Amino acid sequence: MLVLVVFHAGGAVGANSANGDRQATSGSRTGGTAHHAASGGEAPSTTLPASPPSTQLTSGTTPAVPPAPPTSIAPPVTPVTAAGALPANIAPQPDFLQSCSGSKYDDSLSCVAATLQAIANGRSHEGLPPMVLPRNWSQLTPGQQIFVTTNLERTARGMAPLTAMATSLDQAALQGAAKNIDPGPPGGFPYSQWGSNWAGAVGNPLEAMYFWMYDDGPSSANIDCTATNQTGCWGHRENILLRLPCRLCVMGTGWDATGYQGDPSLTELLVESSGSPAVDFTWQQESAYLP
Repeated sequence: MLVLVVFHAGGAVGANSANGDRQATSGSRTGGTAHHAASGGEAPSTTLPASPPSTQLTSGTTPAVPPAPPTSIAPPVTPVTAAGALPANIAPQPDFLQSCSGSKYDDSLSCVAATLQAIANGRSHEGLPPMVLPRNWSQLTPGQQIFVTTNLERTARGMAPLTAMATSLDQAALQGAAKNIDPGPPGGFPYSQWGSNWAGAVGNPLEAMYFWMYDDGPSSANIDCTATNQTGCWGHRENILLRLPCRLCVMGTGWDATGYQGDPSLTELLVESSGSPAVDFTWQQESAYLP
């Protein structure tokens, strides 16, 4: 198992993955992030120093989507393979933890813009363009935003997007968010491969995505990634970039506004399925809003 814990002003994040009879689980974020991805067994846990709480955050109605950040935040380096680890952790630039709330859903312009800029900086190290959000971003639920951002990271690397959000997987993911654990497919759900992530005390799915994708290696909050045992390093990133065949790959997401000690808790569950599950949101219907 792999566990990752990243500290916001009090947050945590985790991830799980499984392939066939191999299973992995991930940890939590108490003001941070946690991840699990393994073939059985338990993983230790790690924490980062808590960042000072932000004093300029607001909640409530969501603002319009900010313009895409510039592409020249950092010089690009040699691209890595789709599911490969980065050469090193990339500290968030700018530090969006100073602009985002970890205690409530925060889709404010300042939070979204700062996090997108940090993601653009992270992507530039792979020679990738910035992330551009769909035009209807502010109308999406937090769960739908998790689904969309995961697909945006996959498709930016030439990987197939998850086809849809499956209702039964959403229910499993929501239970995971309420319990602060990485979810797995519910009993009876047909699958051949799956992976999952969890995060707590993050106010926006973009924040969790940043830590999972760009700050998940040695010396990060990933507790399964230590100087003496690096088998769990970059496990969250590997879960997001699972090489699913996508004959039918679906996803579940969970968002609990107070699930992590009164702070937000969120999960995602990526599954290659052999069934025909009921779905409640599809990538096809969202594609009309993409640039």
